[in-house]
Amino acid sequence: MDERRLESVCRECGKPLSFHAGETAPARCPDCFDGFLRLRDADFLSSYAELGVASRRIIAETSLRALVMESPPHRKVLAMHIMEQYVQAASDLVGLYHALQGRLHTPVMRAFLDFQLDRTSALAFFHEIRETPGPELLDRLLIPQQAHLARSLPSLSKRDVKDLDRAIHQMLIDLRKTVDMGETAALALAQMAGERRTGAALTNQSAWLDITGLRADQVAAIALDERRRTVSVTAISVDEKRLQTVVGAIDAMTRAAQNMIYAVLSVYQEEARSKALNTPSRARRRP
Repeated sequence: MDERRLESVCRECGKPLSFHAGETAPARCPDCFDGFLRLRDADFLSSYAELGVASRRIIAETSLRALVMESPPHRKVLAMHIMEQYVQAASDLVGLYHALQGRLHTPVMRAFLDFQLDRTSALAFFHEIRETPGPELLDRLLIPQQAHLARSLPSLSKRDVKDLDRAIHQMLIDLRKTVDMGETAALALAQMAGERRTGAALTNQSAWLDITGLRADQVAAIALDERRRTVSVTAISVDEKRLQTVVGAIDAMTRAAQNMIYAVLSVYQEEARSKALNTPSRARRRP
């Protein structure tokens, strides 16, 4: 293997950068890359809120509508697809919460796109949301307290303050709904998220793998659990009412994420306004 180190320069600051032969030359040094991402955090959140955050709900609702008219085998495929959207919506929400909490230290885009839901992060999120009072959650997210919105965000109109207050109130309600399912569900979420990353296969019956097997109204995803050296079987029911509950949970997570972004973008807007007011304008050149 060629271990020669090659040289390039950061396109932002001109700092020398080294890399191995055969690797792609880095465009920026680590500090400049973080700065590049941070400058675009607000635009990223705005774009994600517009479409990305609702994508899980849209797919789940579409699958639920299609499920009603499908044959039993197709219903099972659609039911598992709905569960996959549930796992992804939860992973997105936990990742967003994690990224917004730490945005003073790490660019939101980096923290969110790098996030992977696992046992530790799932349990930590469920415990924090369940045990932490609403005002403290807002402090951790660096969102102004509801009673102080007009003072903290003076550029907002009275109507905007009222809308934001309502959004924050709904966000806290939906976060509580998300963790109402308990720690057992959190562990199941983490397991399914891991299976989504490593690969899983759908099965109509698991009697060949375990003694219990599946009921006629169930479908399962099977995946290798290398840590325990076993095969995990995640079974779900294709009962329409249960799946409607799952879609309702996805809807709550979607609202929580949208309102969280709305609140943080309001903070970004106020910070940009304050910075503009405090930045002296350049003196005009005399002719």
